[in-house]
Amino acid sequence: MKSDEFEKDNDANFHIDFMYSMGNCRASCYKLEVMDWITVKLKAGRIVPALATTTASISGLQTLELVKILKGCELTDHRNIFLNLAVPIMQASEPGNVIKEKLLEGLEVSLWDRWEVKQAKTMTLASFITHLETTYEGLEIRDVMKGGAPIFFHAIMNAPQKVQEKKKVMETLLSKLTDIETDETYVDLAITCVRKNDPEGDAAEIISGVPPVRVYF
Repeated sequence: MKSDEFEKDNDANFHIDFMYSMGNCRASCYKLEVMDWITVKLKAGRIVPALATTTASISGLQTLELVKILKGCELTDHRNIFLNLAVPIMQASEPGNVIKEKLLEGLEVSLWDRWEVKQAKTMTLASFITHLETTYEGLEIRDVMKGGAPIFFHAIMNAPQKVQEKKKVMETLLSKLTDIETDETYVDLAITCVRKNDPEGDAAEIISGVPPVRVYF
């Protein structure tokens, strides 16, 4: 690795090409308006003073931490940085452990956790629920949602008049229930859970902190 001085007016170094490509990748991810190549070049010329100060410092410090992650360093080797170039001051401290929430005895999760289900192309809703309840023993799945849209609501589907409808939904492929597009390879679902065999039955307390579930087809 070596440093390379930014030069926007030399098209042979591909600096603007790189910024154009990465900037529009970000724009597409966040549904922002994409920019054409010449607009990127004009903006890059005006933003150099900002890039050469705080942005460059933060990018460098972040890159150092990413290198530590790739090298498998311990948590105590990482640093949180407070930076103020106006004073100037830079303070480094060891980061604390991520806060974990206990769902059940022996099952803890954090804000950064996500449960994953692989090879779900032929998986029905019933087998999806069974898979999760087997993997995370002690949990009982109640509701399954995609964004704000319900796929299965325990309170409604457990009504006596809903027996046939519940059976039909449970036997339906998850890919059909989630209405995924042909080019989509996964879907993110939200689930609610209670403790299995809770004596409160349908009135059992919903467990908070259950991570989202990413289902790969």
